[in-house]
Amino acid sequence: MNRVPVINKKKCTGCGKCVEVCPKDVLYLKDRKAELNENDCMLCSHCYAVCDFDAVTFNQELESIKFETFKYKELVVGSSNISPELLVNAFRSRRSVRKYKNEEINNDTLRDLIEFAVTAPSGSNCQDWEFTVINGREKVWEFAVRIKDFFIRLNKLAGNRFIRYLSFLFMGKALINYYNDHYETVERAIKESEAGIDRLFHGAPCVIIVHGPLDGSTPVEDAAYASYNICMLAHYMNLGTCLIGFAVEALNRSSVMKNELDIYEKNRVHSVIAIGKPDVKFRKHSLRKKYSVEFI
Repeated sequence: MNRVPVINKKKCTGCGKCVEVCPKDVLYLKDRKAELNENDCMLCSHCYAVCDFDAVTFNQELESIKFETFKYKELVVGSSNISPELLVNAFRSRRSVRKYKNEEINNDTLRDLIEFAVTAPSGSNCQDWEFTVINGREKVWEFAVRIKDFFIRLNKLAGNRFIRYLSFLFMGKALINYYNDHYETVERAIKESEAGIDRLFHGAPCVIIVHGPLDGSTPVEDAAYASYNICMLAHYMNLGTCLIGFAVEALNRSSVMKNELDIYEKNRVHSVIAIGKPDVKFRKHSLRKKYSVEFI
């Protein structure tokens, strides 16, 4: 039995807000005081968030977030604080950066990015994400070389017409589609890497890898939320980010690389984020493709 909320009976007024908001029916009212029943708590802390009198706490199970590189004071921001126009422009101003300055990022900054990442929503409040940080340009370059070696082997297979079409019997059109969509681009990047050109991480001095087990209800979506939290906060800390899909693919297909990075083999890598000081300035928002929507 998981009975983690702690109710301060002296502070509790019996308003019932915590009971109404609890998604697991952990709380109920008795004699105008909140009480716990036998249901398991999912640690969402909604009861804590709606209590006007600080009558609900979680002791050591949960804690607030803390940042090292900037001052932070908790404030619930409502619609009267930020207009839709400002919010849209704030999100549109973040762009994928593929050109970085040769400047290192300190560990406290990276910890703060991850501290914000874990405030993202997650299915059933699992929060089942893990983070691996590669900090330092030389380390990132070594990582890029390891991934290059993976794609050299993959391109060798995909470039063999006999193997490419034989693979259809075992893996469908996966290798054929890779050859059609990525072979030439990867081949060019491999050749450029021999000259010291980093087409994978674009010269970024840092990489954050977001990964975790697939046991939760929505692990892929959870990681996507956490990853984009990193990207958004980084933008407003004057840092650039770029999600590197090729690195995700390589890591998920290489138990050796996972082991080298101390990532559990059962964990799926959901995102690899390049981070650094941007060496480019965008003066306009990006344009978007036309999309389809149907209301039913």
